[in-house]
Amino acid sequence: MKRLISIVALTLLAIASANAQNIRLGERIPSIDVYSSMGNTLELIDKEFVCLVFIHSDSLPCVEALGQFTTVTDKFTDRIAVVLLTPEQQSAEQDIISHFADHKTIVAFDKEYKTFEAFDIHYVPFGVIYDTKRRHTQWFGSIQQLNEKILTLITNKHNKL
Repeated sequence: MKRLISIVALTLLAIASANAQNIRLGERIPSIDVYSSMGNTLELIDKEFVCLVFIHSDSLPCVEALGQFTTVTDKFTDRIAVVLLTPEQQSAEQDIISHFADHKTIVAFDKEYKTFEAFDIHYVPFGVIYDTKRRHTQWFGSIQQLNEKILTLITNKHNKL
């Protein structure tokens, strides 16, 4: 009986998380309203793509996922800017930077949850890759699913356009 309840609970969680983020591929991203060194809408980023990673530094799944995630994105830093987006206070920046970020990563703060709400983010870690020129979504999902093959497809597809 416990096993049946566990299966039903996991199924409900999977359905809820599948419906949680309502972003569509190829469509314009929702508005970004954050505090960062790259501007309130991240307009100062000079890379072809931005990978927004919605996180919270107290979340164990975020901590574990970001460790793997940075090894995947390291090869693409010339074309993709990684932005760690958190609702935490800016005073937490040093802790976030020391745990997750380096000189290649931008930390942005969404203290009023405006960007989290615009993207309809309810679960972290969650990532969204968009192109900076048209601001259209190229990929979204759990950052644990993002791999080198997907990043190569995204960056090479735009080379051919």
